[in-house]
Amino acid sequence: MSKQYKKLQHKLAEQKKPSDAKKKPQKVGKDYFLVAVIFFTIFIASVGWMQFDWLNRGMYVLLATSMILMYIDRHAKLSDSTRIYVKRFSSASIGIAVALFVIILWNQFFA
Repeated sequence: MSKQYKKLQHKLAEQKKPSDAKKKPQKVGKDYFLVAVIFFTIFIASVGWMQFDWLNRGMYVLLATSMILMYIDRHAKLSDSTRIYVKRFSSASIGIAVALFVIILWNQFFA
């Protein structure tokens, strides 16, 4: 009985060791859709640049900036502190772009 107990303990100890080691980071996808949306946004902004007012231009620039920063955050090898700043700046730019969109809607339909 004692031998079986020791064998069982030994097997359990072996199973715990690999899980304690550092886990490999998950592989990041290719993000083809994100890249396509970035290029589409830049294309629309460049084609309509002369017809847009400053609010529309700012919104498209901020949208493209936010998506590019999102791509950088997913694929670049950044330190943890830099990654935090990239995420914050990306979130802030998308928030300001949404605010500009609401202002544009307000000006279009209620002013």
